[in-house]
Amino acid sequence: MDSRLFWLALAAFVGSTEGGLVSGLLPSIAEDMNVTAGQTGQLVMGYSLAYAIGTPVLSALLGGVGRRRVLAGGQLTLAVCALLIAVSPFFAWMVGARTLLAIGAGLFTATALATAAMIAPPGQRGRALQVVSMGQSLAALLGVPLGAYVATHYNWRLDYFAVSIAAFAAAVALYLKVPKGLHGDTQTLGDRVRVLGNRGVVPALLTTLVSAVATSFPVVFVGALVASAGLGREVLPVPLFASGVGAVLASATAGRLADRLGNRTAVISACTAVIAVLAAYLLLPYLPATARLVLLFCLYGSLSYLAWGYWIAHCSEMAHLAPNSVPVAISLNLTAFNMGVAIAAGAGGAIVDGWGADALAYASVPLALMALGLAIATPTRTA
Repeated sequence: MDSRLFWLALAAFVGSTEGGLVSGLLPSIAEDMNVTAGQTGQLVMGYSLAYAIGTPVLSALLGGVGRRRVLAGGQLTLAVCALLIAVSPFFAWMVGARTLLAIGAGLFTATALATAAMIAPPGQRGRALQVVSMGQSLAALLGVPLGAYVATHYNWRLDYFAVSIAAFAAAVALYLKVPKGLHGDTQTLGDRVRVLGNRGVVPALLTTLVSAVATSFPVVFVGALVASAGLGREVLPVPLFASGVGAVLASATAGRLADRLGNRTAVISACTAVIAVLAAYLLLPYLPATARLVLLFCLYGSLSYLAWGYWIAHCSEMAHLAPNSVPVAISLNLTAFNMGVAIAAGAGGAIVDGWGADALAYASVPLALMALGLAIATPTRTA
């Protein structure tokens, strides 16, 4: 394997681990920083807003800058901000540092796959992209639950020290290994916004946004749901590991399923199944403790599989709706997703503090129904 792909995959692993891990750390952070469970959602909200807004703007501004500088700069930003989080003396410091961290993570993610395709030998681009994507999948399967175990049994700050060290090593390696002269997309922001004029693009983006709000409630506040179910913080790695299993299975099968069913059918099917999974969270308080843990494992694994499956099929559908601007359409889809996560973090925090974690299911199910309606109503583009 080309060693440059290895460092891209490592950097993808680091960024994806931090992005998925924070939900499992929120209970420990709340206790350490003396804030409520709902207030910790600000860490996710600030990150997601910065990711959604900052990434497309900076990607447009830095389109002419060499890819190795953008990749290394993104990882260096992540390393510095992770270190600031690890030593943060108060909560507002953490929120600010993680909001800045999103800029580095977003720049790297937006650039890494395109760079892998550019440096791959002819006929091996698919394998190159798979190597980088595997770093993200392994983060969900191994990095996130391992980090949650460290946080619950030792100290959450150790996770961020580790992220900082790994991101710094990746930044140095990427700067040394990625060749000079690779430049990115030079489309202006105006060019990107014009994609919204394509038939069906705006309803499709609204579907992603609403779906992201619905599915992110239990993901962001997994710690609050575990506590509400009467389970100890030490079991947090279990639902996080289940999410990783679902992500890996989706990466291996969801694309083929979407090709077989058709993108639109796959999206509608995923939205329908998500409603049933979210509704099943209402059963948690009425089950014995052992059954609750089993149900949590099944629910988080299923939700992760469906969310990743939706994403794969929906990105393919976005490419169909905007065939002349595929990278921009998918980038807008990512922006819509992160805006949804930000809304879920802010609104979910208010729900958890005001009515308890069990109320999240009552908010998420109607939103999932709305996402299904939007998916069905989204007009298709005639081939």
